[in-house]
Amino acid sequence: MRLTLLACLVFGMGLSMTSCQKKVVGEGPWVKKIDSEELSRLVIYFSAQMKQEKHVELEDSWAAYEDYIQKLCLRYSSQRLLNLYDARLLVVELVEELLSRINNHAILSFEVEKFPFSVEDLDVKITFENFYGRFVDEQYVGMVWLQGGCVHFYAFNRKDMSISGIDWSSQRFEPYFKSRELALIKRETDLSMSPDNVENPPKKPSAYTYDRYPQEL
Repeated sequence: MRLTLLACLVFGMGLSMTSCQKKVVGEGPWVKKIDSEELSRLVIYFSAQMKQEKHVELEDSWAAYEDYIQKLCLRYSSQRLLNLYDARLLVVELVEELLSRINNHAILSFEVEKFPFSVEDLDVKITFENFYGRFVDEQYVGMVWLQGGCVHFYAFNRKDMSISGIDWSSQRFEPYFKSRELALIKRETDLSMSPDNVENPPKKPSAYTYDRYPQEL
């Protein structure tokens, strides 16, 4: 009898302790840390333009933030078949345009953790899904990945992340500043070799003059 009474008392105390315990609810007013809607709008509008101009399709995106935006991750796919030089130019033009839009944005430029937002704050991957590169010539670029301020290039036969080790004939990485430097040189070269410039080349000084301060022609 005493055991039964003791059990009832313990059970009753347990009910009273759980039922009367107050829930911990944070007090407002709630503060919106970043304008996520504006960030989504920028990414979607930017990616729509990149789809039209660069033929890349946005597959996924997310941002890491606490009080401010710390990192932006974008995942694209494309059916293009590119060699190393063209793939480098593609990722550089995409990244430079994205950074320009973020750092010149009236709202988001004040919500990044470090201003200006830089390549170290971006994680951008472009996966190429071209049939020819997958089944015919696997030495075309199968994936470009910007992470940690470096650009990684993988041939189609090295896209599988489970493959360990570095195959220098099919895999390459370089700091972004070097990728940007080489990409801008390539774009300059492509423009100089365009039909308009080839038919009407700019005047050049004689190859035998060595003037460090040539006069404007």
